[in-house]
Amino acid sequence: MAPPESLGSRIKKALGPIGVIGVVILKFIAKIKFILPILLKTGGSMVLMVGVYASIWGWKWALGFVLLLLLHECGHLIVAKWFGLAVSAPMFIPFMGAFIALKEAPRNAWMEACVGIGGPILGSLAAAACHALGLALNYPLLIALGWSAYFLNLFNLTPVGMLDGGRIVSALSPWLWLPGFAALGWLAWTHPNFIVWILLFASLPRIVSLFRKRTEEEQRYYEVAPAQRWLMALMYFGLIGALVLGMHVSHLQLMDRVGAARQKYEQTFPQAE
Repeated sequence: MAPPESLGSRIKKALGPIGVIGVVILKFIAKIKFILPILLKTGGSMVLMVGVYASIWGWKWALGFVLLLLLHECGHLIVAKWFGLAVSAPMFIPFMGAFIALKEAPRNAWMEACVGIGGPILGSLAAAACHALGLALNYPLLIALGWSAYFLNLFNLTPVGMLDGGRIVSALSPWLWLPGFAALGWLAWTHPNFIVWILLFASLPRIVSLFRKRTEEEQRYYEVAPAQRWLMALMYFGLIGALVLGMHVSHLQLMDRVGAARQKYEQTFPQAE
């Protein structure tokens, strides 16, 4: 029987492929130098959010969650810059999340959808990497962070208002805002939360716009080529399915580890008869 691997050996194995991915990412970032000054501007709000979350859940979880949130926002930023749109630095607000502000409006619904889905795509990849690293190192905190990031990105795909999903479905059919609004309304009613209520009221202008006649300029805005519409639908619904699967798998793996830890504890400290 082979001896169990040491922690150092497991770390080396886990970091091998991750190191390769890291090098590729760094080379890519080097080609888009605009990111560095933007990230430097957002450092203060990041530190604030880490501090607030650390006081509740501990610094390890806080730091990991904020970094995953940053990668999500960088996805939006990269795509916006790809289209030549001027954007602000990501800003972090404790318990509200993070956002980037577009300093100029997208020129059409396809562009808006691409910027919208850029965040969930990069955020989901970051969640999967965190999840995989947690499995490789047998470190439940990283698996839990992966689950949190899966959930965060999935929630953002709700097709309503200014959430990422609301922007994405503008290239599919703006009428998808209605089921998204209904789902958010149900969540606000059954699980009262001031953030959800804010999102709900902020979504009203787009819902109202569905029932008035569009101007010629608005009609042109929502004109999307069929191939683009199908591609966006494939990415959107495929990403939703992948995130649901990621949440399910990571939850089961966390429960297995909790059960194993409890069993080990009971074996180590048996209850006195």
